[in-house]
Amino acid sequence: MVDLEQAHEILSSMPNVVEVPHFDKPAYKINGKIFATFNIENKWVTLKLTPEQQVIYCEDTSFYPVPNKWGVYGWTHVDLNRVRKSAFIEAIETAYNNIIAEKPKRKR
Repeated sequence: MVDLEQAHEILSSMPNVVEVPHFDKPAYKINGKIFATFNIENKWVTLKLTPEQQVIYCEDTSFYPVPNKWGVYGWTHVDLNRVRKSAFIEAIETAYNNIIAEKPKRKR
């Protein structure tokens, strides 16, 4: 289990992360792109994983695809009431590194 304060600390501790509002939730960005959102009320974090990574993480029942079209693209909820801290940190690092690895889009 990861409590709300721990989740915020872990998300905020990633290098060069900026916390911004995203609708009614905090979002965490790197290089101007969201890699995680934090639903404090429902105690879950949503991560931007690849679809292949999502399959692997969802073997742990504390991870599950977002139940709409975003889930198909790899967006994955993490239930903070159930997730092990080590699995949570690994998943955060994976989502963060996915953004770091993206090549910047050229401006037209």
